[in-house]
Amino acid sequence: MITIDFIEISGHILVPVAYGQALIDTGSPGSFAPAPFQFAGREYAPPAAMACFSPERLSELSGIQIDALIGCDILSELTVRFRWHDRKIDIGEDVPDAPSHEHFTPLMGTPVFSVGLGGRDAKALFDTGAHLSYIDPALVAGMKATGNKADFHPMCGPYIAPTYMVSTSLVGFEHDLKYGVLSGTVGQMTAMAMAASGTSAIIGTSLLEHFDCTISWQRGTVSWTPNQG
Repeated sequence: MITIDFIEISGHILVPVAYGQALIDTGSPGSFAPAPFQFAGREYAPPAAMACFSPERLSELSGIQIDALIGCDILSELTVRFRWHDRKIDIGEDVPDAPSHEHFTPLMGTPVFSVGLGGRDAKALFDTGAHLSYIDPALVAGMKATGNKADFHPMCGPYIAPTYMVSTSLVGFEHDLKYGVLSGTVGQMTAMAMAASGTSAIIGTSLLEHFDCTISWQRGTVSWTPNQG
């Protein structure tokens, strides 16, 4: 097992590479970087960009220096455990699943997992490229928005989303998480991803504030451990 430190900036997980820092993004099917880099004891040489996605574009939209992105084409070769409060990532086939784990079928690499949303059994996509989570508007119909949150999508640019607090339960523990609701083009894209994966939410790193997460693409398992957050 290899353990690496990560930096958290605005809810994003960044790990050091030789020429800067790379975003860990379980919501991206591919990786990109301006030059080869070492990660978890291996060297990778992804393309410099992926469609309209590039380090420069992400840096501009996020206001964070992002020099590379590590997506599911690389992560799917590994077993990883995110320990949010320790600011650590454990990597290796000897990283164990938590006692309560489930098998998942990914959507283009992104893990799909079981979760309770507002007292309903549901499925969600786990996207570490985002801090704010997003939910099917039907699940918050009739609820009063608690605020608004500025966010962005690399294809659609910046936007402001109304947010709602929704009870979210995993492995017998329940926390209120903030979810955004999307409209327009980015809302249509999100709805398509949810429909394709049979999910009701895309959950970001805010969940890691309450649960450590182990994902093994090789074993096809995802598991959660309460972390006192």
